[in-house]
Amino acid sequence: MNDSFFMPFLVLLVGYLFGSFLSAIWVCRAFHVDITTIGSGNPGMTNVWRTLGWKQGLLVAVLDASKGYFAAFLGAHLTHSLTWGLLAGVAAVVGHSFSIFNHFKGGKGVLTGFAVFLFLSPIASLSSLSLCCIVLALTRFMSLGSLAAAVTLPFFIFLETRWHGNAGLNSVFLAAFIICSWVVFRHRSNMARLANGTEPKFQGKAS
Repeated sequence: MNDSFFMPFLVLLVGYLFGSFLSAIWVCRAFHVDITTIGSGNPGMTNVWRTLGWKQGLLVAVLDASKGYFAAFLGAHLTHSLTWGLLAGVAAVVGHSFSIFNHFKGGKGVLTGFAVFLFLSPIASLSSLSLCCIVLALTRFMSLGSLAAAVTLPFFIFLETRWHGNAGLNSVFLAAFIICSWVVFRHRSNMARLANGTEPKFQGKAS
């Protein structure tokens, strides 16, 4: 068998391993902090921002987004297939949520998932990000902004598919619907706190 047979499986494995690298845990370890035992316990950008400050939170955001983007990028270019790039990106989201390096526990996959679709459907993704920022600015709830982005991203991809007549985005729409549904499900505790008024607002440390 030639290398082309194994390449799709290799990109899936690489995507999963990319996703399994939980940057929040490693960044916080540099400051002798176990992020899984502080605040919400979620190894994500928001919890790091609140715990250590905006610089560390921003670093985590960039790293979490990068692994989703590069998983999709490498998958697409190594296999010469957008479909396998998409699946490699999905594998990164799975890795982020069920990290092999963290007892198959992880984060909510918002930034990693966003960056996968930033590579595959940038207009729709940036539209969703803009809505997230608007909701965050108006409400100061990061969870609400993330939910707004997750709910609208598949819709924006659907519109992009119809406007550009790009049938290749149909599989991207389906994957976005599945991943965004997963992101919404992962935010179920946040939704409960939003409903009863106990969700903390997004205001991190100054340093």
